[in-house]
Amino acid sequence: MAEATVFSLAARQEPPVIQADEGETFSRLLMHMPIALWQVDSTSPADAFEKLKAQGVQDIEAHLLQNPELVEYACDTVMVTRANNAALALIGQTDEGFYPKSVRHIFEATPQAAVRVIVAHFHGRRTHVEELRIHCSDGRTVDVLFLVTFPRPPERLDVTFIMMLEITDRLATEAHLRQLQADLAHASRVSTLGELATSIAHEVRQPLGAIVLNGNTSLRWLDKAEPNLPKARQLVTRMIEAATQATEIIDRIQGMASKRVPVRSRLKLNEIVDVALRFVHHESIERRVAIRANLDPDIPEIEGDRIQLQQVIVNLLVNAMHAIDHRDGPGPRQVFVSTERHGNSRVTLVVADTGPGIADENLENLFDGFFSTKPEGMGMGLTICSSIMRSHDGEIRAENRVDGGAKFTCSLPVADYSEPPEEDVP
Repeated sequence: MAEATVFSLAARQEPPVIQADEGETFSRLLMHMPIALWQVDSTSPADAFEKLKAQGVQDIEAHLLQNPELVEYACDTVMVTRANNAALALIGQTDEGFYPKSVRHIFEATPQAAVRVIVAHFHGRRTHVEELRIHCSDGRTVDVLFLVTFPRPPERLDVTFIMMLEITDRLATEAHLRQLQADLAHASRVSTLGELATSIAHEVRQPLGAIVLNGNTSLRWLDKAEPNLPKARQLVTRMIEAATQATEIIDRIQGMASKRVPVRSRLKLNEIVDVALRFVHHESIERRVAIRANLDPDIPEIEGDRIQLQQVIVNLLVNAMHAIDHRDGPGPRQVFVSTERHGNSRVTLVVADTGPGIADENLENLFDGFFSTKPEGMGMGLTICSSIMRSHDGEIRAENRVDGGAKFTCSLPVADYSEPPEEDVP
């Protein structure tokens, strides 16, 4: 009976009395939010979009490219009706009467962002997010994460919300980290070149020796009572070919040794493997290691930095030869290199060897910094390889072969063919 009485009393309770206007309360809440917030009247673009769609415009981006004055018109007529305290602080504005004002000042530092916002709104997207830069009233320029939420009918079209989070410090930290990674990768490349110094010197001596030999022979043919010009011409041609070969060798070494900003472009993975194989060719002869290449000629292009990816392959090849040197007992001294397509979206590179393999307890730590299975190793080579692969949206993994030895598999995404290719700058 007591429970029924309580239920009955609860059912008869009156709804709470609202002491203040909900709209005013909500407005005060927004004003004091710690996130920078702008309220924008989006009635003007909504009306313009209806007219454009009635005229048959579907590709709004192409239409704006042909009619850039529409973007300028939007920047001048779309109005910020108010902004909260955090927004004013973000742009360094102390005048509470700064708004209403057009949105032009928001897009001054990144004009193309206005086009992207218009495109998103035209296509009826609920939100749009990107990183951009804005000029502040106090003369600063800051990086922000820009978020805009568009209204949809029957919602009020005069209420679009823009939010911004300052990310200047974060971007500066990321840039510093990328620079440190690039410096470390450069140091690793120079270290690898040091390991290959003997092989590189031998490789350079070959074309230089050919130039000297053909030059001396040419002189002898020319010094005869009846100079043999055709023979001399043939030898000079060989000298030019040898000089070109020496130049290519020096260019490869310079590319690996140079301290440079990574350059992304569309690349043929097999060509990068070919260059890496040339790097270690004489090293493999010195170490009596046979390198067997099986490269799929039909794999699609990838996107990335040529020198960094070349560094990964050279490092894996050198490590494989070192592993074979540490094997106990006789057996084949071979390294296997292969490329193939993996599904529709990725390609793989495999470097395997006939060395002793990887101890089970080391497999999980192999890509950790300063971890090495070689007494003289610094433990950074594979760490840098892993970092490079991650920066290319790829991955690298290690395992042991069934027939003995280690196997490293690198997986990379296929280039996005919806984007135009960028020029590969050496």
